[in-house]
Amino acid sequence: MTVVIRRALARALIVTAVPAAFLSAPSFAQTSAQQTAKDDNLEEIVVTGSRIRRDSFTSAQPISVVTSESIRESGSAIIGEVLLDQPNINPATNSQNSSSTLFLAGQTRADIRGLGPTRTLVLMDGRRLPFTDASSPAVDLNVIPSLMIDRIETIAGGASAVYGSEAVSGVVNIIMKKEQDGLEVDGQAGVTQDGDGAEYRAGFNWGGKALDDRMNILIGAEYGRQNKIMQEDRDELFPGIRRDTRVTPQTILNPTSRSNTSPFATFQLIGGALGTARSVTRDVRDNGLSIVRLSAACSTPTVQPDCQDPALFYAAVYNNLQGEFERGVGRLYADYALDNNWKLTFDGMYGNGRGYGIFQPAFSSAAGGGTMPVVLRGDNAFLAGNSTAATQLRAEWLAAGKTFTQGSTAQVGKFWQEFGGRNVDATREIFKLTPGFEGKFQAFGRDVNTDGYFQYSEVTGDTTSLNVPNILRVQQATDAVVLNGQIVCRDATARTLGCVPWDLINGASREAIQWANASSTTEQKVKQTVAGINFATDIIDLPAGPVGVAFGAEYRKEESFFAQDALGATGALFFNAIGTRAGEYSVKEAYGEIAVPLLKDVVMAKDLTVEFAGRASDYSSIGNTDQRRYNLQWAPVEDVRFRMTDATAVRAPNIVELFAPQSRNFTTTGIDPCDRDVFRSATPAQQQARLVTCAAAIPNYNPLTFISNFGTGRPSLALLQGGNPNLGPETAHTYQYGMVVEPRWIPNLSFSVDFFRYTITDSVGTVPINTLLGALCHDDRTQTYASNPFCAQIRRDATGTNGGAVPGGVIEVILLNQNIASTKVEGWDYSIQYGFHTEDMFGKDYGTIAMRVDATWMYQFASQGLPGQAYVQFANTITNATPEWKGNASVRWTGDRLSLTWSTLYYGSMIASQAQQQGVLAPFKTGDYFRHDLRGTYKVNDMVSVRGGIVNLFDRYPPALPEVFTGTGTGSSQYDNRGRYFFFGVNMTL
Repeated sequence: MTVVIRRALARALIVTAVPAAFLSAPSFAQTSAQQTAKDDNLEEIVVTGSRIRRDSFTSAQPISVVTSESIRESGSAIIGEVLLDQPNINPATNSQNSSSTLFLAGQTRADIRGLGPTRTLVLMDGRRLPFTDASSPAVDLNVIPSLMIDRIETIAGGASAVYGSEAVSGVVNIIMKKEQDGLEVDGQAGVTQDGDGAEYRAGFNWGGKALDDRMNILIGAEYGRQNKIMQEDRDELFPGIRRDTRVTPQTILNPTSRSNTSPFATFQLIGGALGTARSVTRDVRDNGLSIVRLSAACSTPTVQPDCQDPALFYAAVYNNLQGEFERGVGRLYADYALDNNWKLTFDGMYGNGRGYGIFQPAFSSAAGGGTMPVVLRGDNAFLAGNSTAATQLRAEWLAAGKTFTQGSTAQVGKFWQEFGGRNVDATREIFKLTPGFEGKFQAFGRDVNTDGYFQYSEVTGDTTSLNVPNILRVQQATDAVVLNGQIVCRDATARTLGCVPWDLINGASREAIQWANASSTTEQKVKQTVAGINFATDIIDLPAGPVGVAFGAEYRKEESFFAQDALGATGALFFNAIGTRAGEYSVKEAYGEIAVPLLKDVVMAKDLTVEFAGRASDYSSIGNTDQRRYNLQWAPVEDVRFRMTDATAVRAPNIVELFAPQSRNFTTTGIDPCDRDVFRSATPAQQQARLVTCAAAIPNYNPLTFISNFGTGRPSLALLQGGNPNLGPETAHTYQYGMVVEPRWIPNLSFSVDFFRYTITDSVGTVPINTLLGALCHDDRTQTYASNPFCAQIRRDATGTNGGAVPGGVIEVILLNQNIASTKVEGWDYSIQYGFHTEDMFGKDYGTIAMRVDATWMYQFASQGLPGQAYVQFANTITNATPEWKGNASVRWTGDRLSLTWSTLYYGSMIASQAQQQGVLAPFKTGDYFRHDLRGTYKVNDMVSVRGGIVNLFDRYPPALPEVFTGTGTGSSQYDNRGRYFFFGVNMTL
């Protein structure tokens, strides 16, 4: 249970609120509130991280607080974007990257410390929210009406003993408004300086009393929309940059070709070793009337970094910087007082959202292989045609030594733009019903506070993936021949199904496109049932104060269903074959907490309190687990408080990790150890091992000539991935200690410093692809290739005719979920704030000034892919979005009617890749990044206020490194990629 903090504290927080006001240490405002509590004997409160009622806001763990005013003044229509400014929050799924996902378009998720959204527990009023997607279980913050939020409290680490699974890295607790007198209407709109990426949000709240004030009602609704931003609409970011992999250090290349969307194909006429290939393509610069030879850089089996031919298709025109989505949410809260001690409560919420994913068209590689390999045969009917392009291509065909027969072929490289982009239309609907009660009764002469609730939530949704062509139909349609004087598809069965020949040389007809095109749909349903009861009381009075306890029990059932259409599930389309996955599990839990004040108001112990929390769980999926937490608070004097937390946590594997069927996915990060370029750069020991293992895997293997079918600049590698019902829980040990200083001789100054360490073991994951390919298989000399179980997960094509593209190419790699990984995270959190009234300092009232700086120094984020392996350091790397230093500073001036806030967001310089050494990449570091924002609010009268601001005042874009340039990756999305943004809003109360 989390109740509303006393009004005195709430008012104080509002006074000093700044956008993303992170109150990780007791603030000027909190100090005032605590004094008010002492003087006025106000009611006890419950703060996030504990269910014990206490008489102050002090906590053994740092709590970050974002107020409702901060959310409103941020200018963002998305709650998650506000949280992202906190130093302890890392980017995950958000508006800059969700539109490039298959099922999460329009979602925003919280990720504490970069350990993943599945390890961050999101609560509403101390109670769980349902997962909002069956394909990737986590909570979408967009389902919550932001106008009804009172504040958001975040605790990093040490909360699993109180709240249960998923609280490994911490808890985000969204505390909602419970009452209001009258009507509040709010509207806001914003747009970038380029006129795109518009955001809109409008909503209302109404609250009142009834039935002799025994009934309290609060109702509200909200609509929000965000428009897309395309990369080609930003001169600063289009067409992108790339690394020149031919030189060391790898410098930056700036493409000159910008906006070609050619629907025509390239034809690989001569294969073989580097430098002997010849590719030709239709030249769209010349009205599409001629065939041109591509440059040497563009016609090699692996396209070179300096390939610039304008006749080629450049996929950057399909890249988006910000996705498009809209949402509508509503909430009803009511409580009815039965008497002075007991009341009934109800909280209901409904929401729906629609997100749009934007993808480049389907593609085929001129190197062969991949998802949709296509060839042009010598007897193709359109190759024999009378067009200028056909005549010129026949000349190139003969010059390459080919014949006009069925067996003489050329691999086709093509973006199939005729189909259009593989865009995604994802819709979701959620409702949550939570009836409950709150009360107080006497037991053994003590007041016992209790609350109980039943909660049922359901999320439904469907996703339509457009323009994902039928692979076989594309291959059948492009294999056109002349039969009885007519151009038809060669395959007789295809002809009976209405196959329409596709002209690869001059362009396809509308009928051919329609016959080969397809779409894939998925449906999902997530259900969550929760029932819980909590008790809190004081059991005994000690000289230092009462011993507080809290205890309770909870039952939870999670159910998930996800199904793909029958054709898509077969793998017949240019789309992931996912199939159907469904599962459920339940858990019964009991918890207890105790806080024991040992000393109070004695020498060197203004306060000394120890706390213990424990939780026992019984899962239907993984059996029994337990979690515990120890807290210690010691204030030797009134001005200084030390705090320490030692806790364990577990995360039960979710339904997807447990029950997902094995399905096909793809990766572009895989590197074949047997490839000649990779072999050449290997160590002598690796080369000796690979001479044996690669020879065992690849017929007639030659390390000087073998060119793999996947790797940098080549087609993606197919993966077979899926769940594992035998998974166990992830376990974690978190440790924090720090101090808070509030010197009496400097009123309204406070600062804090806190150390944190997380150690997570048995993490659910798959063996890293390159670890499997390299260290565990081809570099392992302790066993033979045939007996190595990891090598058995690599399926090679001995002949090159079964999907591997080349003899010895890889068809797919099998990667299933396992409890294998470990992670260590370590660093420090810092916070300092100071506020003053100008009249106290200057003798005249010019308003009040509030200043604050929050920063995180995370110098370790190390991951171990497999037990016994060395840890790999990801801290301060783009890969894991963990800058060593991240900070947020703000200065706020508040006058009688006007308030102005300047805030600065800082990311320290990060390295481009933990896998590369200094000197391999140039530039190697991002450089320090600053984003400055200016916001203001003006109170027109007691009922109306207006606000506005400029986000990214100096128009800063992501650093000029290919790894972060567009700001659309998980790590790079922490950088603002839309440029300068203006917003304006109005709030009215009646």
